[in-house]
Amino acid sequence: MNKFAIAAMVLGLGMGPAFAQTGVPGNETKPAGQETSRADCLKNFRTADANGDGSLSVAEAENAKQVIPTNLALAGPITESEFMTACAAQVPKGG
Repeated sequence: MNKFAIAAMVLGLGMGPAFAQTGVPGNETKPAGQETSRADCLKNFRTADANGDGSLSVAEAENAKQVIPTNLALAGPITESEFMTACAAQVPKGG
């Protein structure tokens, strides 16, 4: 009986990482400058806009600076339009 319990525990521990996946595939953000489409830009904006008000406050921009287009200053509110324009300028043509 002990061998069975040990085998079950080892199997359970081995399978743990397979079930540890969080997030939805295809819903990941990409670091600034690595977006390949306007859809990537929009995902990044929506992730950064924590309160969903359509603009990034200084605090939101600071918290999400890894996804803010590098050609935008983090000094003031950033509108979705400003974000998308700056991000789309970095997307390769055809993206």
